[in-house]
Amino acid sequence: MAKAKGERFAFLDVVRGLAVIWMIQVHVTNVVLDPALRIGWIFDVLNISNGFVAPTFIFCAGAGLWIALSRKGESYRTFGSDLFGYLRRLGYILVWAYSLHAPFYSLDRVLIATGEELLPWLQIDVLQTIVFSSLAALCIYLGLGDLRKTTWAYGVVAAAIMCGTWATGFWPGESPFPLLPWSGYLFAGAFVTGLFMQAEDKGRIARWMFWIGLIGPFMIFLSKNIGPAMPWDESWWRSSPGMHLFRICGTLMLLGLLYTQEQRMRSSKLGTLLQTIGNESLFMYVGHLLFVYGSMQSVIAYIYGSSTLNYLGVSVVWISVTVIFVGLMMIWHSLKTKRPVLAQRIIIIQLAWMVISFIVLPADFSFSRLLGLD
Repeated sequence: MAKAKGERFAFLDVVRGLAVIWMIQVHVTNVVLDPALRIGWIFDVLNISNGFVAPTFIFCAGAGLWIALSRKGESYRTFGSDLFGYLRRLGYILVWAYSLHAPFYSLDRVLIATGEELLPWLQIDVLQTIVFSSLAALCIYLGLGDLRKTTWAYGVVAAAIMCGTWATGFWPGESPFPLLPWSGYLFAGAFVTGLFMQAEDKGRIARWMFWIGLIGPFMIFLSKNIGPAMPWDESWWRSSPGMHLFRICGTLMLLGLLYTQEQRMRSSKLGTLLQTIGNESLFMYVGHLLFVYGSMQSVIAYIYGSSTLNYLGVSVVWISVTVIFVGLMMIWHSLKTKRPVLAQRIIIIQLAWMVISFIVLPADFSFSRLLGLD
């Protein structure tokens, strides 16, 4: 079995960290940008760049999965503690995934809710896609029992999803990031990472990744505009092989470029910070979502007198939110590093608190009202 070295790869963590930071911008923009400004070339360029964020985040999850299999795959096949530890981590992510989509965080309110009001709870978002796709990828590995064969199987699955979803439709429907086609990015990440990690000359593969990522979009759009008519042309920007490859090209270019700076990123303060953000991407993801889609509009309205802002205001809020959560993340990361047993106990207490608060909170509870912001 081809194995990745025991240390983390800086460039992969940095890409994940950059994706998290840009993801905060995406969500802040979605919530507070003035609707009157959601037109024009500035918004179009921003919107296109924002389209790379979730695919990159999911792609990096696939990269992490392949590296985990290269290190502990043999142990996973014995169905021992390593496998169950991995499944516990996926379970923890899944708890947060569905908690973030809970239409009401109160059992009293859930009991009187209609089926239509509870429907968002069944939707699939980025975290659900990562968990369920990871489980499917794990099953493929356990079935094949060989990481090299599994790597190519991941490539076949990714290609099938990306080439076929335009015809089969999204599944499940009406979800922000349904498994089809978004799971394709995780399998693509695992496939590309497998080829990269098993290569003798990684620098050469990284250069290929960069140039494919740079030149690929020109070839894709040239084919789209002057090539023969294809059955997915009408749904090109929703789901088509070209659209998925276009987004993957952005990730490949960034990965290839950052690999050339691997040693520098390991020693620089900025590189180390971005690696830490990448390592703690779940904390950053969950934390900023709870605030941005929870109390942020109320806080902004309290401070600025308006809950919608221009581009400058959005930038200020984005930077402020990022700085605050990076600070909180550093505290959590330090605690995990220096006192792992305490950190584990905090997670257990957190899960217990989530369950207890869900049971005891009244139907009309509002955190913003509790703080006097409503």
